[in-house]
Amino acid sequence: MDRRRSFWIFHLVVLVLGGLFIGFFFLFSRLRAAGFPVLTCPLHDILHVYCPVCGGTRSVLAFLRFDFLTAIRLNPVVLLSIPVLLFYYAKALTVFIRGGLFSYRIPRGWTFVLISLFAVFFFVRNILLIGFGFDPTGDFIHT
Repeated sequence: MDRRRSFWIFHLVVLVLGGLFIGFFFLFSRLRAAGFPVLTCPLHDILHVYCPVCGGTRSVLAFLRFDFLTAIRLNPVVLLSIPVLLFYYAKALTVFIRGGLFSYRIPRGWTFVLISLFAVFFFVRNILLIGFGFDPTGDFIHT
């Protein structure tokens, strides 16, 4: 595939997926606010445990409001993964601009590290929730 074509296809896919994510986020939040029973995350809504990215959207929104303590409290792993992903995107973009082949793949080592961080965070967070009643987002235990 032509390098320019792969570059634009990748960005088109990211743009479409981002638009769908934002659209579904606002649709589900509006439906839930109106009182409709919307299933957003099966782990959260049915099993009453946190998924690995639970609180991620709220964490990013808090970060964009410069509320760093709330962002870290909601989901620190999402905040840690954003700079890594941006770094590799900038690296791929630089290679493309210099005339190289556009590659958006994250090296396997970093993929393993990110997946491991999310898995450890998932288990630790739910052990704290179930075993000790620590609920950083306030979704399950209301004090």
